[in-house]
Amino acid sequence: MKENRRNARRWHLLLFLPVLDAESNEVLGYIADISEEGVLLFSPTPIKMGQTFSLAIRLEDLKEASVDNNITDERILFQATSRWVDSDVKPYFNRTGLVFVELSPELREVVGNLTHNVADNLAWNKVPAL
Repeated sequence: MKENRRNARRWHLLLFLPVLDAESNEVLGYIADISEEGVLLFSPTPIKMGQTFSLAIRLEDLKEASVDNNITDERILFQATSRWVDSDVKPYFNRTGLVFVELSPELREVVGNLTHNVADNLAWNKVPAL
């Protein structure tokens, strides 16, 4: 059996970023890590595997995550498909691997800014003590 491995480096976020169902505007879950291929989503309710979602990230949440960008819309819309589902160690969270259906220029900028911020914070934490 051939294993399906990720090619893109994943970045663990320093805070959970809320992801909304684009149609209902309800919080579906929280991004725990991100790559150019997709996200790890923590959610309070189980998500079906193989389902494609229309999702959104609010601009105000991106600003709170210190993501400087030139996005003028109130939120970034994107589609992602659930590739795998697993219960977290804690029974009140479900983990879902979501793969981006298409990476729009706006979403690519957000992913780049988030990973850049995480990399900067990790580099800062590795400065040797004097």
